Parts: sequence; structure tokens; C-alpha cells
Amino acid sequence: MKRLLSTLQKWHMLHFQGPCNAVTQRQMPLLVNKILQRSKATALQDAQSIRSRYQTDPVIIARPTKAVVDEQIDICVENLLPNQAVTLHSLQKTEYGHLWESFAHYVSSTDGTVQVMKDESLGGSYTGCEPMGFIWSMTPDPEDTKKRRLMKTDASIPDIVKVSVVDGHILERAAVKLILADTEVERWHMAPGVRKVKVRQNGIVGNLFLPPGPGPFPGIIDLLGATGAADLRAGPLASHGFATLQLAYISHAELPYPTGYFGLTNDYFEEAYNFLNSHPEVAKDRIGIVGLCFGQYFTIKMATEIPKINPRCLVGVSGGHFSMMKNETGFAHHCLIEYNAKKPFDTNIPVSTKHFLLPILDKPDRILQVGKIRCPLLLIAGEDDQSFPAVEAAADIERKMKEAGNNHLLTKISYPGAGHIIEPPFFPLNKSSKIQIPTMKTKFYQLWGGEPKAHAYAQEDSWKRILEFLKQHLAVN
Repeated sequence: MKRLLSTLQKWHMLHFQGPCNAVTQRQMPLLVNKILQRSKATALQDAQSIRSRYQTDPVIIARPTKAVVDEQIDICVENLLPNQAVTLHSLQKTEYGHLWESFAHYVSSTDGTVQVMKDESLGGSYTGCEPMGFIWSMTPDPEDTKKRRLMKTDASIPDIVKVSVVDGHILERAAVKLILADTEVERWHMAPGVRKVKVRQNGIVGNLFLPPGPGPFPGIIDLLGATGAADLRAGPLASHGFATLQLAYISHAELPYPTGYFGLTNDYFEEAYNFLNSHPEVAKDRIGIVGLCFGQYFTIKMATEIPKINPRCLVGVSGGHFSMMKNETGFAHHCLIEYNAKKPFDTNIPVSTKHFLLPILDKPDRILQVGKIRCPLLLIAGEDDQSFPAVEAAADIERKMKEAGNNHLLTKISYPGAGHIIEPPFFPLNKSSKIQIPTMKTKFYQLWGGEPKAHAYAQEDSWKRILEFLKQHLAVN
């Protein structure tokens, strides 16, 4: 009603060259109510007319209705009219209460079915045959002004996606005249039987995800980026049989530092490694480390600068081998803080930060000695990463390892069209979002990069490669 009222007021201003008078202002809500009542009546008549065309009500079937996030869900619509134009509409409410959605245009077959696993979308949020496009193509509601990144902070609660089939081809919720059928699917970040255990021991802050069964399991230390810990990857890794310690090291309420400030010593990481390596359900000396963005730096640091940490393998995603801080401790985004102090950012325009970090590659005192790596290393990078020079960093790592004679340990993969936030399969693309940067009064608008279809491929393919790599090097006899 507010939107319609605002539209009427603008129309009055345009045609009468001035604002509404007091009488018109009082009458306008009544006019809006009459319009809405007529719209509802017309919509009901349209719905009844459309319904009368079907001998059997359309149904939408999801198999399975509950799945771990990296599992495919088969969507099939039945009992449509032959060659009927329909839209598959997906809608998810995030943990913050914001809406993400997608629209895919299909035409039913001669027997009145749409099989998303086999059929091609003709338009909307994606085109072509994309079995999980209804999930990965979701984008934020255009009216969402907070521009939050789609995150998962509690793996014990599923993401619930409402999937509807709508008559005709539409591109926005306001155009929905009739939902022919709908269903809900639950996407879980940990499989049945996975246990999430809070870890607050010897100064360690984190969560341990344990697979079902008695173990012992291979172990993984999971390090996310500078924005802090989340349940994005640890649960899915545990679902594949890895005891995963999601380790907080920055931007966590229970660490004694402000958001974005790294103040820990090597002892913290050594304590975390010892905790996992000595856990009764973890296979001793079968520990790998996985790091995303800033977490990749600490992944490599643990393997090269902390003698008592002996990982079996390393995985780095969208990160580098250099410190974003000037010193051993400090704010991770110090270069942005310094730039903003001189010339404040426009907080309404997404900013690529990649070029702020590229010069660090020419500063040897900020770069780790990757020639000291003694275990297999897998690097994943998106070629459209607008946040971090991951491709350039991977190339420098390769060059330095070749000079040191240990490049046989390196596997390097880059993906055209993929952005910075490469997550488990089918996760919708976070192309940009607002994040909190210390000393900035308003949130910084970060451009992450990526094109939806290419990024979706990168997430699905890299996840398979990561799992294969971890199973190869952490296998327990």
C-alpha cells in the first residue's frame, strides 16, 4: 500500500505541478484501498479462470526435500497444460530476515511436465539446463538496502527455500498472479549425525564438527577470512568424514580484540593444532589445514613458521602468502583504513580492493617463505576476484616454489569468471556486500566479483577437487 500511495502522490505532483492539498491527502488512502480491493477481486477471477483449465491440480515435487548443501535436489513439475509457459520461483529468507530469490522461465512438455534436471530455462535468473540453478542464481531482494552477505552462522538450522511454479514468465514477485503449486526444501550445512561441539579450551575459540560414527577421523583446521568465522564449510566437510575445527582467529566476540584486528601469536595456532591432533576421535598426524582469503595466509604460515605444526596437506582458496598487516599484529584492512582517512569511500558504490593489495607482492618482508612448504598444497583462485589478488599471488607462490625446488607439491587451479567468495556448491553468488571496516562510520561496500554461472561452476568443481585432495592425503587406513 505504501508503494502505491507513493506512486499516486508522484503522479499528482507531475500532473498538477504541486503537492497534494490537505483534502486530497486524506482521500488518497481511501482511493488506494479501492484500487487494492479491485486488484484482489480481479486476481481472484483470473485465478479461478486459470484453475478451471486443469483437470488435475499441478504439483511440484522435490527429491529429496532435505539435503546437505552440496547435494543436488531434483525438481519436477507435473499436471501442467501442454506447452505452458511457467516460472520457477525460489525464495529464501536469510538469518538476518532478508530475502533472496530467483526466477527461471520454462515451457512444459507435451505431457505437461517440467523436469529441471533435464529441461532448459529460457530466461530469467539463468538460462540453459541448470539442475541447481534455482538455488545458485538467487540474488538479494532489490529493496534490500543493507546489502548483507549471505552467510551461515548456525549449521544446526537449515536454509529453507520455498520453490513455487507460477503461471507465465515473470521477473519479480509483484507480477505473481497465481501460484500453481509450491513446496519447501531444507538445505542443511551438516549431515544427520554430525555433531557440533563448542571449543573453549586453553584459549582456543572455535567449533569442532565431528562426523557420525566412532572414528578416528582425519582432521582439518578450517580458517575463514577477515570477516570472521561462520558455519559455511566446516559442517559440509564433517559430512564427508573429516573432523573439522572451525577456528576463530579474528573478528570474533570472544577474542580479546576489536573487529578486524589480529592480535594472536603463533602459540594460539599451535595450541589449536595440538588440540585437534590429540583429540580421541581424530587420527593422529592426519591433519590438514584449509584457509579462505586471509585464512590462506595463516594456513601457509602454520606450515612454514611454526615448527611443531606438521600438516599432511594444505588448501588455500582466494588468498595469498603475504600479510595484509604492516606488522605481526594489527588491522587486517589497514590499507583501506589509511586510504579512507585521506579520501573517504563512497559507501553507495561497490569498491574493488584488489589493487590496494597488489603492491604488497613487491615487499619481501611481508611475504612468507613458501619454499619451506613440505606437504602438498592445493590453491584455488577466481579470475574475476575483485577483492584479493589471488591469481597473482598463486603465480608468485608457484614461481617461488619452483626456485626452491618444491613446486612438485603444488596444484594450482584458477576459474574464469569466478569471484572471491568460493564456497561449497550451489551457494548463491555474493557479488558485493557491505562489511564493517574499523574507524569507518558507515559500512564499506565491498565488490567481491564473479559472474553467476561461471562462479557456480567454480564452486561445484573446486569442491570436488578439494574433497578428492583431502581424501588422498589424509586417508586413514
